[in-house]
Amino acid sequence: MMRILGPVLTAHYLAAFTALGMPVFMPRVLASLAPGAPDWLVGVLYVLPTICTALTATTWGRLADRYGRKLSLMRAQIGLAFGFVLAGFAPSLAWFVLALIVQGSCGGSLAAANAYLSTQSQGKSLSRALDWTQFSARLAMVTAPVLLGLATGMGLTQELYRYLALLPVLALALTWTLPVDTVSSQPAKTQKASAGAMVPGDRRELKGLLAVQFLFYFAMVVTFPYFIPYSEQLGVASDSTAGLLYSLPHLVYLLVLPWLRSLSPAPQRPLLAGLGLLAAACLAHGLLSQALWLAPARVLYGIGMLLAFSGINRSLSACAAGASAGRLFGLFDACGKWAGALGGIAAGALVHRYGLAMPFFIAAIASAAALGTASLLFLSLKQRQTYVSASDA
Repeated sequence: MMRILGPVLTAHYLAAFTALGMPVFMPRVLASLAPGAPDWLVGVLYVLPTICTALTATTWGRLADRYGRKLSLMRAQIGLAFGFVLAGFAPSLAWFVLALIVQGSCGGSLAAANAYLSTQSQGKSLSRALDWTQFSARLAMVTAPVLLGLATGMGLTQELYRYLALLPVLALALTWTLPVDTVSSQPAKTQKASAGAMVPGDRRELKGLLAVQFLFYFAMVVTFPYFIPYSEQLGVASDSTAGLLYSLPHLVYLLVLPWLRSLSPAPQRPLLAGLGLLAAACLAHGLLSQALWLAPARVLYGIGMLLAFSGINRSLSACAAGASAGRLFGLFDACGKWAGALGGIAAGALVHRYGLAMPFFIAAIASAAALGTASLLFLSLKQRQTYVSASDA
């Protein structure tokens, strides 16, 4: 498995570095490309690729199930490279907008990578692999702003898109060497449910897991856009310190995940514990009045995020067996993207009306709602398992 996982993770890191690094510097790119553009346009362009990915993810997933998950992964990398080439050479704002639409509509490398991995492993091995694809995404979120910040400090703005387009091309070369997956046209057989696990036939439980994912992603993203001014309000004077505090939960994920081997393969405990810790951490952020306790709150946030991701990935790995895995991961990717877009929009409205701490209170409520939804979901699964066992007897 490592012979396959290594190239997939490396390719995903390169794609994630490309896609996640530049949006942070959108104001500078826009100022260079279209001086005098209104400030609100930055927010629109920031979420535009995300919305396009949400609109197209399930369609790409269905095509992956029909024509192959490796081919879909290569398609995502080509689409990302093409979108960045268009953005790098865009002569006007309209051309740049078109490039962002291409990037979002033809991308989706996370869902494509996860769908491909589902053809190479199952069960606990797959859930661990999904944890590692999130690891590569967190690593990109930590490293890309720093390295690209150095590049923008040297005066590079729009030109960076041209150079970054080389990274998904390199990812494509790595993916080319991977084994071709076998595509089955037959739908997955419905399996008996075990406690805390879902199978492709469990549509009600799948909708519940989608609701948990939506609330979880919304809770995370709504806290992202205004964290720097929020930390400044608490008394953090240095931009570098504020940036470190912003990335601290992702650093926790990177440092703890390699040692996280003792968790139960069932998703209940990590998911419920993670959502509970995330709710507590967000509430703590909202109640802080000075910067002294900000770092411990960020660490708690990171632990909650890690456990919640781990629990969701265990549930996803139970659903991923069979020919519909591409559609499944596309559906969950679209769900996360819609949650992220709504979180970004909600953050601006909340801060404008209620202040910089309000996104954290809303995130605490969303996390608590996700915790309640997950609890009901696992209770339903347990009751159904009891019914199936009684029927077999």
